[in-house]
Parts: sequence; structure tokens; C-alpha cells
Amino acid sequence: MLATTTATTSQPPLQPALDRLLCRLIPWFLLVDCLNGALLQTLGSSYGLAAGYKLILLLLMALSLTIQQPRWLLLIALSWLTLLIGPMLQWPALPARWALADLQLTLKLLSPLLALAYLYALAQRSSVLAARLLKHSLLLSSLVLLLNALAGIAGLGFTAYQPLDGVAQSFLGIKGFFYSTNELSAVLLVLTAALLCLSWQHKRYYALVSGCALLLALSLLTKTGLFGVMLLILLVPLLLQQRDFWQAKRKLIGLLALAVALVLLLVIVNGEALLKLLGIYDKLSFVYQQRGISGIVLSSRDYYAGRIWQLSSEQYSMLERLLGVGQGGVALYLKKYFAELDWFDLLVFYGIAGISLFVVVFAVFIRHSWRLCYSGAGRVLLLLNLLLLVVSSLAGHILTSGMLWLPWALCNALLLQLYQAEHDERSA
Repeated sequence: MLATTTATTSQPPLQPALDRLLCRLIPWFLLVDCLNGALLQTLGSSYGLAAGYKLILLLLMALSLTIQQPRWLLLIALSWLTLLIGPMLQWPALPARWALADLQLTLKLLSPLLALAYLYALAQRSSVLAARLLKHSLLLSSLVLLLNALAGIAGLGFTAYQPLDGVAQSFLGIKGFFYSTNELSAVLLVLTAALLCLSWQHKRYYALVSGCALLLALSLLTKTGLFGVMLLILLVPLLLQQRDFWQAKRKLIGLLALAVALVLLLVIVNGEALLKLLGIYDKLSFVYQQRGISGIVLSSRDYYAGRIWQLSSEQYSMLERLLGVGQGGVALYLKKYFAELDWFDLLVFYGIAGISLFVVVFAVFIRHSWRLCYSGAGRVLLLLNLLLLVVSSLAGHILTSGMLWLPWALCNALLLQLYQAEHDERSA
């Protein structure tokens, strides 16, 4: 999707001003989400803070693409209209709020592509400005995550999960002032991958980032955060090595693989004790008794997907299902209308167009990182994108996230550039 844009010395007068404005606004994205959650949790309404901020960012990015890459903006706009065809047929029979809900969700789905296109073009226009943007975004976002966790430990904000009736759970996790625990876990994965990549040359910083990321993942109590962070910590150092390392260190790599296998075996053998230490053993035991192993792995998402699929089959024609029935079309009959499996939710809400978009978004990001695999940072990006694909397929909250699209696009568009710039500085 993304073609290399040739940098030109003469730019439209509006373009530099747009770039400067966006580079001032973008680094604050996580802080705005944190404030939005704080308002929502304390006052019952966020007053559209995060939604308004993100809409401004998207409009400014769209305006920039209109100036220099109108084809990509036209494709994104056509994709948006295609997604809405099915839901629009259902809107007359539904309250007006469901039309707004579909407009918002479809914008979320297309935001990663819009942001990636803009940021990729920015990197071609001004590599210095782009590298500074990513560095400021990473530093400010990391600070927000740490301060939010400290606030949660101090008793401010809210727990990650609500207690289950009849289940004794000593620790319910900490999400602080953020609204969605699962979306926060996905953001943590993206930030962790970028920071681990940039800190590897300074081993003490790598250890510090690893420790903080693990503690944050443990505080969230999500499988996505914990296993994803552990996987990144173990694999990023290997992915950053050059080809001669792999040829010279085969025995060492074999020993490391054996050590990892032994650690995993110890975790499995002592799983019950570890879960009790984390305070979630009773909850998982209860879920296992109710739904079996799939209930633990998928958090009962397969059960809700089955109910939604049966409902849509009974209430809607094949043509309506192929076009999608929108969120309201499911919510009309079921209180829980999200299965929280991105591919499934997109298929039900937006039909063939929805599942096609799921494939296209991940194909664009994976292809982009695959082309960068000559570099260690490119291989880290490929691992991150594949990991997010798995999470999106099994746990959701990736494409439907309002928090993830911007840091995900930032890292994919700019991480390699910043990594190479810092590597060159250390080598000089």
C-alpha cells in the first residue's frame, strides 16, 4: 500500500505547518486517554475529550494526505463508505446512537492505515522531525504509564477487573485512570517493543525497561500483556543480532532455547502456586469449571461468538449478513454484542467488507515490516505485528481499539529510522 515518496525541496506552504502542529499534538495521545478515563470514572462523562482530540488528529492527517497523497485518502474514504453500507440499512429501525457508534468504530478501524500513510510520508519529508516525534512520544507515553501505575498502587483510579460473584480473588489488577484494560495491554506491547529495541545497546536500560514492563503487565492481569511482554523480552535481543551472530553462536542459541524451555516447564509445574501468588487462582478455577480450557484461553469469547452467530442467523437474511448488520443490529437482541474477537466482530458488524479490512490492515503492516527485515529493528517490528495479529484474532481490542492505532503506526513508520540514527550516534 505504501509507496516510497520522493522528498522534494518545494512543499505546499500548508504542509510544514501541518507537520509542526501534528508533531506537537501527537506525543500527548496517551495522556489525553488517561485524562479521558479519569473524567469518565469520576464524573461519569469524559465530555468527548479523547474523541475530539483524536478526530482533530485524523482530520489534520487527512488534510496532509489530501495535499500530497490524495489517492490513499480516496481509498480510505471509499473503504469507510463500503463498511457502512450494511449498517445503514439497519439504522432506520434503530435508535440514532447506533449510527454514531458505527461511524466511530469504522473510523477506529481505518485509523491505523491513515496514520501509517501520514507518518510514512512525514519520514520521507523530514527524517529529523519524524525521529524527534517518535522519541518524544515514547518518552512521554512511558512516563504516563508509570505515573498511572503509581496512582493505581496508591489507591487512585480503578481495578482492572470487577469481582465475580462467589469467587474470592485477592487481587483484581490495576488499570489506574485508563478506561480499557485490554486496550492498555496492547499499547504496553507496542511501547515495550520499541523501548526494548532502542535500549538494547545499553544493557542496564534494557534490564530497567524489561523490569518495568513486566511489573506493568503483572499489574494489569491480562494474558495478552504478561505473555506478550515476556516474549518480547526474550526474543528482541536475538532479533537485533546480525547474521554472523547466528552462524557463530549456534550452540549458545541452542542452550538459550533449552533454558527458556526449562523456565516454561517450571512455570507450568508450579502454575498453581504462581496463580495463587498473583491472586487469580480462584477466578481461573471457576472459569475452568464453567467453560473448560477454552474459557481460560479465550475468556469465554468463543461462547459469546457462538451466541451472536446463532442470533444473526436467526434474525437476518444471508444478504444482510454479507453486508453486515452493524453494532445496533446485534445489540437489539443481545446485551453483550461484542464477542471481542476482532475478525468475528468485523464480520458480523460489517460483513465481507469488515473481514476484508481485517486482512488488509494486517497485510499492510506485516508487509511493511517484512520489507525492513534486513535490520534488527525491522525484525522486531515484524514480531510485534505478528503478535498483534494473534492477539487480535484470539483476544480482540486491536483494530477496535481507540488507544492503539497511533502508537502502532508511529512505531511501524518511524522505529527503524530512530533505531538507525541512535546506532549511528553510538558508532561515531
